[in-house]
Amino acid sequence: GFHVGKIANWEQLPCLPDGNRHYAQASNSSLMSPTSPPEQRDIRPPHPLAIALIERVNGGTVLELGTGSGRNLRALQAADLRVTSLDTSDYSRIPAETGSFEAVISTHGLLHGTSAEISVTLAEVARVLRAGGRLYATFGSKRDARFGIGARIEPDTFAPESGDEAGVPHLFLDEPQVRALLHNFAIDELSRTDVDQVAGDWAHQHNPLSGSVHWFVIATNRLERSSRSVPSKR
Repeated sequence: GFHVGKIANWEQLPCLPDGNRHYAQASNSSLMSPTSPPEQRDIRPPHPLAIALIERVNGGTVLELGTGSGRNLRALQAADLRVTSLDTSDYSRIPAETGSFEAVISTHGLLHGTSAEISVTLAEVARVLRAGGRLYATFGSKRDARFGIGARIEPDTFAPESGDEAGVPHLFLDEPQVRALLHNFAIDELSRTDVDQVAGDWAHQHNPLSGSVHWFVIATNRLERSSRSVPSKR
């Protein structure tokens, strides 16, 4: 299952702002997202999916979609993983070669967008992830209190009309829809989780989360290609 673990020295890593929105990170680099809070105490611990990734991947390259506060990036780097972190609103064309990552993580990037947009992103993820590599991701759930509130973009996509995320489309899914989106992957773990105390509060400073529910997914890429394998931790 998923839990919030303790990563050695992640709390001591520095947080340095930078104007770039694309980060090609070497292990233990200190470059952080420009959205990262200036005070370390304002940053939540790494997401449970980041902890799961660290426990299972023994070295190699990791792609993060959505840097956010940088809480996952710091933890991944502290675990001596080489991380490329992208922070943009469009992941339809990921600037990376086919099969170049051992794992991909997105703990908020796939919550936003229409079903078609997220489907395109997942196809790109499957392309840049090696065969047998794992995706660690969150998706919006229809059990979320925000489902059906705001401007309706499409049947299951709504954009808040006020607050920190005004105008940002949020896609809400039931389990069959999650599984359908992940048709290029074999789902290893899937759970519906209350995330008021887990999701990054840097994006909800004026409207704290209440009744927020996400799907937590670990899934293995089924696309076949030749690539170097990196052993997983046992």
